Amino acid sequence: MKTIEPKPGCLSRALEIIGDKWTPLLLRDLAHAPATFTSLEKSLATISPRTLSKRLKLLETNEIIQKKCYCSHPPRFEYELTPKGKDLEQVLARMAAWGAKYSK
Repeated sequence: MKTIEPKPGCLSRALEIIGDKWTPLLLRDLAHAPATFTSLEKSLATISPRTLSKRLKLLETNEIIQKKCYCSHPPRFEYELTPKGKDLEQVLARMAAWGAKYSK
């Protein structure tokens, strides 16, 4: 039998962080380049600002992304992947390849 999880609960923990509708799409966008809240909101046209804010906070709390201030007055921020977040690029690429292979 093929083992996917090196220890029990690993997959569950990963899904707690990236297993919703929007997070993989946010990570996809941030894999291309750092982005502002507004540019992410435009890229994901149907996401609500509240949902976007919650997802960004979750990713920041889990050190997948970092928020950098690029203007202090008024405060403006840009989001970018951390090294931990960049490790997810391969996972997302494999998911996209699987989707391409089996989409009709």
